[in-house]
Amino acid sequence: MLVLSRKLGEVIVIPGIDLKLTVVAIEGNAVRLGITAPPEVRVYREELWNRVVAESGAAPTRNAAR
Repeated sequence: MLVLSRKLGEVIVIPGIDLKLTVVAIEGNAVRLGITAPPEVRVYREELWNRVVAESGAAPTRNAAR
C-alpha cells in the first residue's frame, strides 16, 4: 500500500488510466475526494464493489471506489 499525504486542493495523478484524485474537503476524521476519470474507467466504493462481485459470482479484483 502506498500512503500519500495531501492538503486541501492537492491532487494525486494515476497515469495510464488518466485518473486524478483531488482532496476537496477535510471534515474531522473524514476526507472527501473528487475523482476525475474517463467514462470507460469504472470507479466503485469498496463495499459496493464487493456487493457487485458477490452478486455476479465473479472473482474479486483490487480495483474499487465508487
